[in-house]
Amino acid sequence: MFRGHDEFAPSAVTRNVHESETSRAARLVCVACRNPITTDDQRISMLGTHQHTFTNPHQITFHIGCFRDAPGCSYIGPDTDEFTWFPGHRWRVAVCAQCRAHLGWRFQPPEHRAFHGLILANLELEQSAR
Repeated sequence: MFRGHDEFAPSAVTRNVHESETSRAARLVCVACRNPITTDDQRISMLGTHQHTFTNPHQITFHIGCFRDAPGCSYIGPDTDEFTWFPGHRWRVAVCAQCRAHLGWRFQPPEHRAFHGLILANLELEQSAR
């Protein structure tokens, strides 16, 4: 399930994600199916910041956050360097491993570890049971 581009606007819930003050990091889940995707302690800065807004060649704008690991993602297609938002990085589409919703991209530099650029509006903090 791929959501329409109107739904890619930043979400107040994910925009205000802060590091967990407990020993367990808060989990970020897919908004479509609630599958755990990553945790807030996986947030990283790329090009000097965690959040970025980019527009692709089809004029669709995405507000993404950068994450070291996202074990809840699967990937579609081969790596490519066409229209990359991070110079020197190849990218591949990242989807939810459970429902296949578009979550963002995995970016791979030539000689370093990959990271994920995830669409923040397609993630939310998991609601803990109380």
